[in-house]
Amino acid sequence: MKTALLGGLAALVAACALSFGGGQPARANGVPQLVKLTYLDGVSNFGPKDAEGVLEFSFAEAYARFDVKNLKPIDGYVLEGWLKGPGEPLFVGAIVPNASGVGVLDTKLKGLTRYDYNTFVIAARKTSAAEGQPGTDISIAGRFTVLGDEGQAAAGGDVKPSNLPDTGESPAMSTRQRVGRTVTIAAASAGLAFFFLRYMRRRRVTSD
Repeated sequence: MKTALLGGLAALVAACALSFGGGQPARANGVPQLVKLTYLDGVSNFGPKDAEGVLEFSFAEAYARFDVKNLKPIDGYVLEGWLKGPGEPLFVGAIVPNASGVGVLDTKLKGLTRYDYNTFVIAARKTSAAEGQPGTDISIAGRFTVLGDEGQAAAGGDVKPSNLPDTGESPAMSTRQRVGRTVTIAAASAGLAFFFLRYMRRRRVTSD
């Protein structure tokens, strides 16, 4: 009985400790790629020239995040992020800046089947135009290094994965969910410890 109780208490304490670090998946494939977004000569042709932003992405983990500033909403247009290269462009997601021109989008790269992209653009698509292709009106953009066949970028950064990433996993738990799980496990651990102490006291009384 004593051994079983100790084993159960140890298991619950270990689970409680793991809960503090178990909510966010590790990005195991190294440093993500960072790309500065500006009004790029030869690419940009639309929107404010002082707009700028940063793209962070990883092909290995199939995620992307881009932040913008000085890019106010444009009446009649939807602002969309696209990865472009020699082949078909890949839709990353639509961003909706606030009235001050600040916006952010954090998303998964869905439908990722290639790694030959070398440019990211924020395209302004008319709301009346069909979805599925980037508009010809290009706001800020940025170029980056194409990943080589051996999986190494010329200037470091993202690593080409040996297998296509799984983009269908469940989203990470929120902070509230992680705290709730930790509190539940801690309460269970405290309850088990209480009953264990009562058991030990009764054993002492009986032995006396």
